[in-house]
Formats: sequence, C-alpha cells, structure tokens
Amino acid sequence: MFTEYTGNRQFDLQLNRTFAPILDRPGMDKIAATALPRLRTTKQITELAQRLAERFSSKGDAGAAWHLYELAAFYLGANDPRKRSFIDAMSTRFDEARNGLALTRHAIPYRGGKLTAMRWEADPTDRAQAPEGTPRTLIMMNGFDGYAEGIIDFASHFPTRPFDIITFDGPGQGHTALAGMPLEPEWERPTEAVLDYFGIDNAAALGVSFGGYLVTRAAAYCPRISHVITFDMMYRLLDGLTLPLPRALRPIANAVVGNPRPAWLIDAALRVAPRFSADLAWKLQQARHLTGLHRPSQVLRAFGDYTMEPLEGRITQPCLILAGDADQYVPFERLGDVRRALRNAKSLGVRAFRHAQDPDMAQHCQIGDLDRAFAIMGDWLSGQRPRSDA
Repeated sequence: MFTEYTGNRQFDLQLNRTFAPILDRPGMDKIAATALPRLRTTKQITELAQRLAERFSSKGDAGAAWHLYELAAFYLGANDPRKRSFIDAMSTRFDEARNGLALTRHAIPYRGGKLTAMRWEADPTDRAQAPEGTPRTLIMMNGFDGYAEGIIDFASHFPTRPFDIITFDGPGQGHTALAGMPLEPEWERPTEAVLDYFGIDNAAALGVSFGGYLVTRAAAYCPRISHVITFDMMYRLLDGLTLPLPRALRPIANAVVGNPRPAWLIDAALRVAPRFSADLAWKLQQARHLTGLHRPSQVLRAFGDYTMEPLEGRITQPCLILAGDADQYVPFERLGDVRRALRNAKSLGVRAFRHAQDPDMAQHCQIGDLDRAFAIMGDWLSGQRPRSDA
C-alpha cells in the first residue's frame, strides 16, 4: 500500500520504498504514525534513517538496517563523507541479511574500471516447473538513484524465480558512480560487457525507473536481449524535471531544457530554483553526481541524449510496458510515444494503472504493490501475455 506520509511526493516515494518492507518490526507502526508525518527536510530524513539503521544494526536485524542505511545516504551529496560510509554499511548489512542465498557479487571489467554486479541463481524447483520458453536469465537494469542491492532485492517480489537474475550498476549508477565512472548514453556497451562476463547468449531484460529507458536503448542495439520490460516506462529522462511543474508551464520548461541556451541564464536560474524545491535540488545534485558535470546547462544538454525518439522502430523483441497516471517522474501521456517507439516489437503488452481505480499501482514503479507488479512481469516472462488495457 502506498502511504502519503508527508504530502511531499518525492519524500513519500522514498519513505514507502524504505519502510514498506520493515513495517512489521516492533515499534515501526508508531514511527510510521508519528515520526514520518513530521518529516519536512532531507536533513531530517537522513538523521532519522541513520538513527534507525544504527538501532537495527545493533540489534542484529541486518534486513532492516540495510534499507535504512540506503535511505540515510540517499539525499547526501557525493562529497559528503557520510554517503560512502552509509553505502558501505548498507552493502555489509545486505550481505549479512542475504547470507546463505545463492547470490554472488561480481566486479566486471569495463573501460579501465569495474561495474558492480550481483547474480542470484534460479530456484531449481521453479526452473524445473517453468513453462517452455521461459528465459533462463533476467538482467535487471538500475536507474537514476539505485544501487545493485536495492535492484536485486526487488526480485524477491517475483512469486517464482525460474531464471537467474543479474543486476549491475552501469556507468553513472550506484557503486560505479561512487567510483567515479560517469553516465554514458550507449547503454548497449555496458550491457554487452555484462553478458560477455557471464557468458550469456540470450537474456530477458527489465529496466527499473530510468532503467525503463535504458533497457530500450540496450535492446535496440543488443540482439542478445530476448524480452524487454519497462518497469515502468520512461520515454525521456528530462520529463522528470518538467513533470512536477504546473501543466501550463511545462511547454515553456520543455523548450528551455530541450535547448539550454543561453547557458549563463539557465545556470543562474537553476542555482536559485532549488532553494524553493527539495525535489529539484536533489535531482540536480544527483544529476551532477551521475554525469560528472557541474553546470546545470551542461547537465541538461547531456540528459537530452536519453530519449526513445531515435529508437523508434528499432526494437523488435517482445515488450511489456507498465505505466501509472500518478507517476511523479513520467507523464502518463507519454504512453502513446512509447507505444509508437515500440511499434515494431514482436508483441506489445501494456498494463496501465489509474489512480482513481488502483492508486497503489498508479505510482512510480508501482511502488504501492510490488508483489502484484512482479507477478504481472513474472507471468509475462513465462508466456502468459497480459492484455493491453491502455
């Protein structure tokens, strides 16, 4: 269930993502009812998450602690020494929580650096019972703010796991970004590196959040990808900056971000605007971190490369789109653009959710009901194609 704790949509998304898996812990019901609704700043979120992470860690509850360390790091800048400390603690506690599972870490050579990757082997019983044609490997692609641990943890929501699951932090993502490797548009390159490393000739691919765009870019140029899932859809990365604005202002904002000139004016405006929006401040901070660029005008120009427009007609694999009309990063009206870009897909399944009828599934990445979202995706991968209801 998606809970509106604070009324700030960005805050509520992160709080739901972190706290939903740990609300069953003793005392968490009181924290959810009293402490979370009082959060008003990113500093308060960081401090609360740190206190709770340390408390659960001291009690030996690594499963709760790693979620909270991830949140404690979320709003911190890359230059804040606490960020790396929290991320290291998150990784350590994650490994403790997952000890005994068929899950391994890998460092994949790429362009003079390393891509952090994780592999979770298929459940033997699920694999033996899977329908013929079910992919044997699923690549889960990270997004704008995730880490490999969080992405592969999503896989625990699959009702069955008949495929090996591999996730990786590509250039400009998670651990790889912390190591100094910036984001790059040609996503087929790190994808190919991961497939080569594991010796995989054929794999399905699922993109999470911004990964919903990246997976389509990879599929357009990587024939080893057999199936494509956008969880959920993302036609254009820059939409995430303009969608929170009032609808009447979006065309003006789109014109500015699409052609960020004069650069000095854009830079000046975006130095001031974040003071009035914690959401925009975080997005620009994260954008600088991922790209390695410093001026907002440079970031906007770089982000312009991440759009499905040049991919139209190039993707021929079976595709599944998930979309919600309460998504705070992706305009629901982009569904038509995504369908057009995927017009040559071998098959196209669309699951569109509306807040009036299904508020939990209408959120970004269907965060209010991950079990149902992953059941839909699991059924699709096993050949039970959903109807198009958009």
